[in-house]
Amino acid sequence: MLKRFQFLGKLVYIINVVAALLLLISFVLPYLAPSVFPTLSILNIAVSPLLLLNIIFGVYWLLHFRKRFWISFIVLLIAYLHFDAFFAFSSGEKVEDSAHSIKVLSYNVRLFNAYEKERDSLQVKQLFEELMASENPDIIFLQEYYANTLIDFSAYPYQFIHYKNEKHKLGHAIFSKYPLLERGAFDFEDTYNNSLYANVNVNGDTLRLYNIHLQSMGILPSVKFLQQRGTEKIKARLSQSFVKQEQQVATILKDKAASNYPVIISGDFNNTVFSYVYRQLKGGMEDAFQERGNGLGTTYFFNGYPMRIDYTLV
Repeated sequence: MLKRFQFLGKLVYIINVVAALLLLISFVLPYLAPSVFPTLSILNIAVSPLLLLNIIFGVYWLLHFRKRFWISFIVLLIAYLHFDAFFAFSSGEKVEDSAHSIKVLSYNVRLFNAYEKERDSLQVKQLFEELMASENPDIIFLQEYYANTLIDFSAYPYQFIHYKNEKHKLGHAIFSKYPLLERGAFDFEDTYNNSLYANVNVNGDTLRLYNIHLQSMGILPSVKFLQQRGTEKIKARLSQSFVKQEQQVATILKDKAASNYPVIISGDFNNTVFSYVYRQLKGGMEDAFQERGNGLGTTYFFNGYPMRIDYTLV
Protein backbone atom coordinates (compact mmCIF):
# COMPACT_ATOMS: atom_id res chain seq x y z
CA MET A 1 0.00 0.00 0.00
CA LEU A 2 2.84 2.36 0.92
CA LYS A 3 4.57 1.69 -2.40
CA ARG A 4 1.34 2.40 -4.23
CA PHE A 5 1.02 5.81 -2.55
CA GLN A 6 4.66 6.56 -3.29
CA PHE A 7 4.09 5.68 -6.96
CA LEU A 8 1.00 7.89 -7.15
CA GLY A 9 2.92 10.74 -5.50
CA LYS A 10 5.69 10.46 -8.08
CA LEU A 11 3.16 10.31 -10.92
CA VAL A 12 1.39 13.44 -9.71
CA TYR A 13 4.76 15.17 -9.38
CA ILE A 14 5.78 14.21 -12.95
CA ILE A 15 2.48 15.49 -14.37
CA ASN A 16 2.92 18.67 -12.33
CA VAL A 17 6.41 19.24 -13.78
CA VAL A 18 5.16 18.67 -17.33
CA ALA A 19 2.26 21.11 -16.83
CA ALA A 20 4.65 23.71 -15.39
CA LEU A 21 7.10 23.28 -18.28
CA LEU A 22 4.33 23.62 -20.90
CA LEU A 23 3.14 26.78 -19.20
CA LEU A 24 6.70 28.13 -19.25
CA ILE A 25 6.97 27.37 -22.97
CA SER A 26 3.70 29.23 -23.56
CA PHE A 27 5.32 32.49 -22.41
CA VAL A 28 7.00 32.85 -25.81
CA LEU A 29 3.82 32.23 -27.86
CA PRO A 30 2.79 35.90 -28.23
CA TYR A 31 6.16 36.54 -29.90
CA LEU A 32 6.18 33.58 -32.32
CA ALA A 33 4.45 33.97 -35.69
CA PRO A 34 2.21 30.96 -36.46
CA SER A 35 3.57 30.88 -40.01
CA VAL A 36 7.02 30.11 -38.57
CA PHE A 37 5.90 27.85 -35.70
CA PRO A 38 2.45 26.55 -36.79
CA THR A 39 2.31 23.54 -34.47
CA LEU A 40 3.59 25.37 -31.41
CA SER A 41 1.02 28.15 -31.93
CA ILE A 42 -1.73 25.68 -31.02
CA LEU A 43 -0.50 25.67 -27.42
CA ASN A 44 -2.03 29.11 -26.82
CA ILE A 45 -5.54 27.63 -26.53
CA ALA A 46 -4.24 25.30 -23.81
CA VAL A 47 -2.80 28.10 -21.64
CA SER A 48 -5.99 28.59 -19.61
CA PRO A 49 -6.32 24.86 -18.78
CA LEU A 50 -2.59 24.82 -17.91
CA LEU A 51 -3.10 27.74 -15.54
CA LEU A 52 -5.97 25.91 -13.86
CA LEU A 53 -3.98 22.69 -13.70
CA ASN A 54 -1.04 24.42 -12.02
CA ILE A 55 -3.36 26.07 -9.51
CA ILE A 56 -4.78 22.65 -8.63
CA PHE A 57 -1.28 21.17 -8.24
CA GLY A 58 -0.14 24.11 -6.12
CA VAL A 59 -3.10 23.72 -3.76
CA TYR A 60 -2.62 19.95 -3.65
CA TRP A 61 1.03 20.18 -2.53
CA LEU A 62 0.25 23.02 -0.13
CA LEU A 63 -2.44 20.94 1.59
CA HIS A 64 0.08 18.13 1.89
CA PHE A 65 2.69 20.52 3.31
CA ARG A 66 5.15 19.75 0.52
CA LYS A 67 7.72 22.16 -0.86
CA ARG A 68 6.78 20.98 -4.34
CA PHE A 69 4.00 23.61 -4.37
CA TRP A 70 6.70 26.16 -5.25
CA ILE A 71 6.96 24.66 -8.76
CA SER A 72 3.48 25.75 -9.76
CA PHE A 73 3.44 28.85 -7.55
CA ILE A 74 6.52 30.37 -9.20
CA VAL A 75 5.33 29.55 -12.72
CA LEU A 76 1.88 31.03 -11.98
CA LEU A 77 3.45 34.18 -10.56
CA ILE A 78 5.58 34.62 -13.69
CA ALA A 79 2.50 33.97 -15.85
CA TYR A 80 0.53 36.71 -14.10
CA LEU A 81 3.37 39.20 -14.51
CA HIS A 82 4.18 38.13 -18.08
CA PHE A 83 0.79 37.90 -19.77
CA ASP A 84 -1.69 40.75 -20.06
CA ALA A 85 -4.16 40.35 -17.22
CA PHE A 86 -6.36 37.36 -17.96
CA PHE A 87 -8.39 37.99 -14.82
CA ALA A 88 -9.61 41.54 -14.24
CA PHE A 89 -10.85 43.47 -11.25
CA SER A 90 -12.73 46.74 -11.62
CA SER A 91 -13.82 49.24 -9.01
CA GLY A 92 -17.33 49.16 -10.45
CA GLU A 93 -17.16 52.92 -10.64
CA LYS A 94 -19.50 54.22 -13.35
CA VAL A 95 -17.88 56.00 -16.26
CA GLU A 96 -19.49 59.40 -16.55
CA ASP A 97 -21.22 60.23 -19.80
CA SER A 98 -19.65 63.12 -21.66
CA ALA A 99 -19.26 64.49 -25.15
CA HIS A 100 -16.06 62.46 -25.38
CA SER A 101 -17.47 59.05 -24.50
CA ILE A 102 -19.28 56.51 -26.63
CA LYS A 103 -20.68 53.08 -25.87
CA VAL A 104 -19.80 50.19 -28.15
CA LEU A 105 -21.42 46.76 -28.38
CA SER A 106 -19.75 43.89 -30.23
CA TYR A 107 -21.49 40.57 -30.76
CA ASN A 108 -20.99 37.48 -32.90
CA VAL A 109 -24.69 36.78 -33.41
CA ARG A 110 -24.21 33.46 -35.26
CA LEU A 111 -26.85 34.38 -37.89
CA PHE A 112 -29.24 35.17 -35.02
CA ASN A 113 -29.63 31.40 -34.54
CA ALA A 114 -31.36 31.15 -37.94
CA TYR A 115 -30.32 27.50 -38.26
CA GLU A 116 -30.22 26.58 -34.58
CA LYS A 117 -32.80 24.41 -32.84
CA GLU A 118 -32.32 25.74 -29.32
CA ARG A 119 -34.02 29.12 -29.89
CA ASP A 120 -36.36 30.29 -32.62
CA SER A 121 -35.92 33.57 -34.48
CA LEU A 122 -38.71 35.36 -32.60
CA GLN A 123 -37.15 34.55 -29.23
CA VAL A 124 -33.75 35.75 -30.45
CA LYS A 125 -35.36 38.93 -31.78
CA GLN A 126 -36.86 39.65 -28.36
CA LEU A 127 -33.63 38.90 -26.48
CA PHE A 128 -31.46 41.03 -28.75
CA GLU A 129 -33.84 44.00 -28.75
CA GLU A 130 -33.94 43.81 -24.95
CA LEU A 131 -30.13 43.88 -24.94
CA MET A 132 -30.04 46.95 -27.18
CA ALA A 133 -32.65 48.71 -25.03
CA SER A 134 -30.84 47.99 -21.76
CA GLU A 135 -27.31 48.82 -22.97
CA ASN A 136 -28.27 51.56 -25.48
CA PRO A 137 -24.95 51.43 -27.37
CA ASP A 138 -23.94 54.23 -29.74
CA ILE A 139 -22.22 51.83 -32.14
CA ILE A 140 -22.92 48.14 -32.73
CA PHE A 141 -20.47 45.73 -34.36
CA LEU A 142 -22.09 42.49 -35.48
CA GLN A 143 -20.25 39.47 -36.80
CA GLU A 144 -22.06 36.71 -38.76
CA TYR A 145 -24.95 39.04 -39.53
CA TYR A 146 -27.97 37.53 -41.30
CA ALA A 147 -29.99 39.57 -43.81
CA ASN A 148 -33.35 38.01 -42.99
CA THR A 149 -33.34 39.00 -39.34
CA LEU A 150 -36.52 40.50 -37.87
CA ILE A 151 -34.63 42.70 -35.41
CA ASP A 152 -35.40 46.41 -35.59
CA PHE A 153 -32.28 48.56 -36.06
CA SER A 154 -34.18 51.75 -36.95
CA ALA A 155 -32.65 53.55 -33.94
CA TYR A 156 -29.36 53.40 -35.85
CA PRO A 157 -29.77 55.56 -38.97
CA TYR A 158 -26.20 55.02 -40.17
CA GLN A 159 -25.65 51.44 -41.25
CA PHE A 160 -22.94 49.57 -43.08
CA ILE A 161 -23.85 45.99 -43.93
CA HIS A 162 -21.50 43.99 -46.09
CA TYR A 163 -22.16 40.50 -47.43
CA LYS A 164 -19.19 38.49 -48.54
CA ASN A 165 -21.61 35.82 -49.65
CA GLU A 166 -24.25 37.74 -51.63
CA LYS A 167 -26.18 34.57 -52.48
CA HIS A 168 -26.93 33.67 -48.85
CA LYS A 169 -26.74 37.22 -47.45
CA LEU A 170 -24.32 36.32 -44.68
CA GLY A 171 -21.92 39.01 -43.56
CA HIS A 172 -21.01 41.61 -40.95
CA ALA A 173 -22.50 44.95 -39.99
CA ILE A 174 -21.83 48.25 -38.25
CA PHE A 175 -24.83 50.18 -36.90
CA SER A 176 -24.23 53.70 -35.65
CA LYS A 177 -26.07 56.69 -34.20
CA TYR A 178 -23.31 58.85 -35.68
CA PRO A 179 -22.56 59.44 -39.37
CA LEU A 180 -20.43 56.79 -41.04
CA LEU A 181 -18.00 58.21 -43.57
CA GLU A 182 -15.41 56.18 -45.51
CA ARG A 183 -16.21 52.49 -45.36
CA GLY A 184 -15.02 49.23 -46.84
CA ALA A 185 -14.24 45.56 -46.25
CA PHE A 186 -11.31 43.17 -46.22
CA ASP A 187 -12.68 40.18 -48.10
CA PHE A 188 -10.06 37.62 -47.15
CA GLU A 189 -9.46 34.92 -49.75
CA ASP A 190 -10.31 31.23 -49.34
CA THR A 191 -12.43 31.74 -46.23
CA TYR A 192 -15.91 32.75 -45.10
CA ASN A 193 -14.37 35.24 -42.67
CA ASN A 194 -13.91 38.92 -43.39
CA SER A 195 -13.69 42.27 -41.61
CA LEU A 196 -15.11 45.77 -42.05
CA TYR A 197 -13.74 49.26 -41.56
CA ALA A 198 -15.40 52.66 -41.44
CA ASN A 199 -14.77 56.18 -40.23
CA VAL A 200 -17.37 57.65 -37.90
CA ASN A 201 -17.95 61.32 -37.07
CA VAL A 202 -18.68 61.69 -33.36
CA ASN A 203 -19.56 65.29 -32.57
CA GLY A 204 -16.92 66.59 -34.94
CA ASP A 205 -14.25 64.04 -34.06
CA THR A 206 -13.40 61.26 -36.52
CA LEU A 207 -12.68 57.73 -35.33
CA ARG A 208 -11.55 54.72 -37.34
CA LEU A 209 -13.64 51.61 -36.69
CA TYR A 210 -12.70 48.00 -37.39
CA ASN A 211 -15.30 45.25 -37.03
CA ILE A 212 -13.24 42.11 -37.37
CA HIS A 213 -13.95 38.41 -37.62
CA LEU A 214 -10.69 36.51 -37.97
CA GLN A 215 -10.32 33.01 -39.35
CA SER A 216 -12.49 30.54 -37.44
CA MET A 217 -10.76 27.69 -35.66
CA GLY A 218 -12.84 25.21 -37.63
CA ILE A 219 -13.67 22.92 -34.74
CA LEU A 220 -16.86 22.42 -32.81
CA PRO A 221 -16.78 23.04 -29.04
CA SER A 222 -17.34 19.45 -27.99
CA VAL A 223 -15.24 16.50 -26.89
CA LYS A 224 -17.23 14.26 -29.27
CA PHE A 225 -16.10 16.31 -32.27
CA LEU A 226 -12.46 16.09 -31.18
CA GLN A 227 -12.71 12.33 -30.71
CA GLN A 228 -14.31 11.78 -34.11
CA ARG A 229 -11.85 13.92 -36.10
CA GLY A 230 -8.63 12.71 -34.49
CA THR A 231 -5.76 14.61 -32.90
CA GLU A 232 -3.62 15.06 -36.03
CA LYS A 233 -6.46 16.46 -38.14
CA ILE A 234 -7.46 18.85 -35.38
CA LYS A 235 -3.85 20.04 -34.95
CA ALA A 236 -3.51 20.62 -38.70
CA ARG A 237 -6.77 22.53 -38.88
CA LEU A 238 -5.92 24.75 -35.90
CA SER A 239 -2.41 25.56 -37.11
CA GLN A 240 -3.74 26.44 -40.59
CA SER A 241 -6.37 28.69 -39.01
CA PHE A 242 -3.78 30.56 -36.93
CA VAL A 243 -1.54 31.07 -39.97
CA LYS A 244 -4.51 32.56 -41.84
CA GLN A 245 -5.27 34.79 -38.85
CA GLU A 246 -1.71 36.10 -38.96
CA GLN A 247 -2.15 37.05 -42.63
CA GLN A 248 -5.52 38.68 -41.97
CA VAL A 249 -4.13 40.69 -39.07
CA ALA A 250 -1.28 41.93 -41.27
CA THR A 251 -3.85 43.31 -43.74
CA ILE A 252 -5.80 45.07 -40.99
CA LEU A 253 -2.69 46.55 -39.36
CA LYS A 254 -1.41 47.84 -42.69
CA ASP A 255 -4.66 49.76 -43.12
CA LYS A 256 -4.60 50.93 -39.49
CA ALA A 257 -1.05 52.30 -39.93
CA ALA A 258 -2.27 54.47 -42.82
CA SER A 259 -5.03 56.06 -40.73
CA ASN A 260 -4.45 59.29 -38.80
CA TYR A 261 -7.51 58.85 -36.58
CA PRO A 262 -8.02 57.28 -33.15
CA VAL A 263 -8.96 53.63 -33.58
CA ILE A 264 -11.49 51.16 -32.16
CA ILE A 265 -10.92 47.50 -33.03
CA SER A 266 -13.75 45.24 -31.94
CA GLY A 267 -14.96 41.79 -32.81
CA ASP A 268 -14.33 38.08 -32.81
CA PHE A 269 -10.59 37.32 -32.89
CA ASN A 270 -11.12 33.56 -32.63
CA ASN A 271 -8.00 33.39 -30.49
CA THR A 272 -6.92 33.86 -26.91
CA VAL A 273 -5.22 36.67 -25.03
CA PHE A 274 -2.08 34.49 -24.99
CA SER A 275 -1.74 34.45 -28.78
CA TYR A 276 0.49 36.14 -31.32
CA VAL A 277 -2.62 37.48 -33.07
CA TYR A 278 -3.92 39.25 -29.95
CA ARG A 279 -0.52 40.78 -29.19
CA GLN A 280 -0.16 42.09 -32.75
CA LEU A 281 -3.62 43.66 -32.81
CA LYS A 282 -3.35 45.16 -29.36
CA GLY A 283 -0.02 46.87 -29.93
CA GLY A 284 -0.15 50.00 -27.78
CA MET A 285 -3.95 49.99 -27.51
CA GLU A 286 -6.05 49.46 -24.41
CA ASP A 287 -8.13 46.32 -23.87
CA ALA A 288 -11.56 47.46 -22.64
CA PHE A 289 -12.03 44.35 -20.52
CA GLN A 290 -8.70 44.80 -18.75
CA GLU A 291 -9.58 48.42 -18.04
CA ARG A 292 -13.15 48.04 -16.83
CA GLY A 293 -14.01 44.34 -16.67
CA ASN A 294 -14.38 41.83 -13.87
CA GLY A 295 -13.57 38.13 -13.67
CA LEU A 296 -12.56 36.06 -16.68
CA GLY A 297 -14.46 38.04 -19.31
CA THR A 298 -15.73 34.83 -20.88
CA THR A 299 -17.19 35.23 -24.37
CA TYR A 300 -17.14 31.60 -25.51
CA PHE A 301 -17.52 28.18 -23.93
CA PHE A 302 -15.49 25.29 -25.35
CA ASN A 303 -17.28 22.20 -24.11
CA GLY A 304 -18.16 24.15 -20.99
CA TYR A 305 -14.67 25.60 -20.52
CA PRO A 306 -14.68 29.45 -20.43
CA MET A 307 -12.57 31.34 -22.97
CA ARG A 308 -12.21 34.98 -24.02
CA ILE A 309 -11.85 35.25 -27.80
CA ASP A 310 -13.82 38.47 -28.44
CA TYR A 311 -12.30 41.88 -27.68
CA THR A 312 -12.68 45.64 -27.87
CA LEU A 313 -9.39 47.54 -28.22
CA VAL A 314 -9.21 51.34 -28.17
